[in-house]
Amino acid sequence: MNISAFLYFFNLLWATPSVVFSRGLEKNTQFKVDSLPGIASLPASWAGRLQVPGAESGNEIFFWLFGSETLTYDENLIIWFNGGPGCSSLIGLATGNGPFSFNGNSTNLVRNPHSWTHLGNVLYVDQPVGTGFSTASNPYPVKDNGQVTTDFAAWLIDFFEKFPHLRSKKIHLMGESYAGIYIPYFASQLLKSNSSVPFDIRSMSLGDGSWGNGAAMSSVATGQYLRSQSSLLRIPEDVLSVFSEADETCGFNGVLAKSAIYPPQGKIEIPGNPEYFNLKRQRRDLTNALNATCDIGPTTPEEIRTSIFNSTCYGPCATFSTAMDHMTTISTTSTTRGCYDVYDISHDCSSISALPLLAEYFSRSDVQAALHVQDSGPYSACNSTILETLLAVSSPVPPEYSILPSLVTEYNISLHLYSGEWDMLINHFGAELSLQNMTWRGAQGFAKKPNQLFYADNAAPTKTKVLKSKPATTLATATATASAAGTWGEERGVSYHLFRGAGHSVFVNKPREMFSFVRDVVVARRAG
Repeated sequence: MNISAFLYFFNLLWATPSVVFSRGLEKNTQFKVDSLPGIASLPASWAGRLQVPGAESGNEIFFWLFGSETLTYDENLIIWFNGGPGCSSLIGLATGNGPFSFNGNSTNLVRNPHSWTHLGNVLYVDQPVGTGFSTASNPYPVKDNGQVTTDFAAWLIDFFEKFPHLRSKKIHLMGESYAGIYIPYFASQLLKSNSSVPFDIRSMSLGDGSWGNGAAMSSVATGQYLRSQSSLLRIPEDVLSVFSEADETCGFNGVLAKSAIYPPQGKIEIPGNPEYFNLKRQRRDLTNALNATCDIGPTTPEEIRTSIFNSTCYGPCATFSTAMDHMTTISTTSTTRGCYDVYDISHDCSSISALPLLAEYFSRSDVQAALHVQDSGPYSACNSTILETLLAVSSPVPPEYSILPSLVTEYNISLHLYSGEWDMLINHFGAELSLQNMTWRGAQGFAKKPNQLFYADNAAPTKTKVLKSKPATTLATATATASAAGTWGEERGVSYHLFRGAGHSVFVNKPREMFSFVRDVVVARRAG
């Protein structure tokens, strides 16, 4: 090919973004969002519901697609998923990664300078059916993760048929919490489908996700997490000593010691079947755990010891459930401890919850009309029916075992894992243990501890020549005087970032740092 002609054609494309982006959209005018109550301007966007192909009538999935605000990043399509299961992706949109957010403790909207729409086209999806603005038939039709995966894959294929200009985009699947299960299963299904739609999946980013062995990511690491955050959690020494006793008795100390060896010296066995979370050996039945009678509210060391070792609800070595019950109890009964948030242990009683704001704003009839979901009624960010339905049945095999290794090794998809240090629900020690126990591209775990520093405006200091983008920020040079945002490492197509000062939803606490992460790690063009 004549290179000068190619470059001319390439530059011509970049010079005419409105033409490029509008191709294929003229037949989708019924989804165009002309304006949104409460804010003057937004990126071009399309929203509405589409029926799940092959499903019973009434099973429709809601989407909100935003066009890229930065021309040099228009090649990317970021698809965001909240977890739950059963929580709306509008949570992520309105709390830190979308083009607007709530102004303080009000439903007044302001533009978000760290919106990911500066880094690509962004698609928010409320799935499975019945989540957020999505609808479902009655009785609830989705009974397990297999059906969730089948429905979403069929829906996305149909979505691409209606928005064909997206077919050439580089797809980056991103999500948090239970999306650690969603995303690997979705990617595997899409890549194995015989669809005529090509899926150019480039990366998966799992934030504080449930992608690993259930026991490793909860019970085994709970004691270590409590000790590391004892000052912030205000846990007395006599209580901590019981969890330390449990770690020794249950064999957790030995497991964690092996996970601290880089590179690991072989597969790390999770002892016994703590809390029935070891999903490879026995799938967990949550019937009892969902029953309020299981919450005995342990406060004293002896009550905690009984809950850990002799609970009739939680099973053996129940450090995770006991810790949750203990912290919840003392936060509601103590006059000194105050509020407790398992998603972000730094929160106190003055912390603002975005969920009531979401419910108030998206329940408005004028907002629903703007999004083409008229007369939807009261909006709820999370659907408890979906949560209980999917968690009370046989759990999916953790993606750590084979799906993630296959996607990285056989399909060459980049995997980016990240954690917030203040997340107690899925704490970072458990994620690091699971990472060290995963094998991909011929080796197990990381050979070196992921302890390189990264910075607010540079999430990958050892990489070079990442594209700059709005908002205009300068890529910080990693110096000893710079304030580090956290630690990270990258090996064989897998990266891991630990964000300081962040909870379960990292972008809520650290929108600037997460913007850099998406720019410098997820969608980065790197030299060499």
